[in-house]
Order: sequence, then structure tokens, then C-alpha cells
Amino acid sequence: MRLTQALGFSLLALVLSGCGGSGFSPVKGKLVYPDGSPVTDMPNAQVVFEGVGADGKGYSAAGTLDATGQFVLTCEKTGDGAVPGKNKVLVAPYVPNPEQPPPKILDPRFESFATSGLEADVTTSGPNDFTFTVERVKPSAKKGPKK
Repeated sequence: MRLTQALGFSLLALVLSGCGGSGFSPVKGKLVYPDGSPVTDMPNAQVVFEGVGADGKGYSAAGTLDATGQFVLTCEKTGDGAVPGKNKVLVAPYVPNPEQPPPKILDPRFESFATSGLEADVTTSGPNDFTFTVERVKPSAKKGPKK
């Protein structure tokens, strides 16, 4: 009887503590272009969530975009996810050498929480599998000589 009670209390404590002890919920997702095709031309870009935890503190979670346009978020431990609730989202391109940044692929507005327009409502019950539609950088209009 005591062993059963001890196991029951241990399981209850584990469930109540949440993922990582800080109340994170697993999150995965993918980036797609407006035509529905996955974003496969930005390997190693970071998808970043920012939200406020139940403790009132701000938390950021990030996931690396793989070659198929998918990501899994990590906050404190690999794959632990993000804080439940409304999270702002941005996409940060991978820049291996800041001296020679690669050409922009996504519209730069997706690089800021303030301008991306991307949000996710992370729940404790899941599933937290999000698809975000992003747009390519718009080609600059070339101006001809003035007449």
C-alpha cells in the first residue's frame, strides 16, 4: 500500500511540476510559403517564441529550422517547448559570418516580434503543432535612368 501511495504521489508531483519544472509545453511546427511549400532554403534559421510564464517572468524559446522547414522548441532543456499562453514569434536567419551576411530570403519584417505578425497560443494540453506562413523578400524595383 505504501509503495502504491508513494508512486501515486510521485506521479502527481511530476504532472503538477510541468515540463522542466517550469511549466513549459512541448512545441513543434513548420514554416511554409503562401503556396504551401515548406521553407527549405533557410537551414539553421531560428524560430523564436517569446511569452510570459505563470511566474510573471518573460521566457524565450527557440528551435532550429531543419532542411524540411520544421522546428522543435527548446527553452531550458532540449525539446521542453515554450511557456503556455500567447507567444510572439519571429524568424531569425542563420548568419554564419556577420562580415558577409547571406542574401535575405524572408521579408525582414519576420525578424522582429513587433513586426512579424506571427503569434502562437501554446496550451498545456497540446497539441502545440504550429504552421506559420511567411513571405519571401520582395525583389527591389530597379529604377532606370531619369529622363
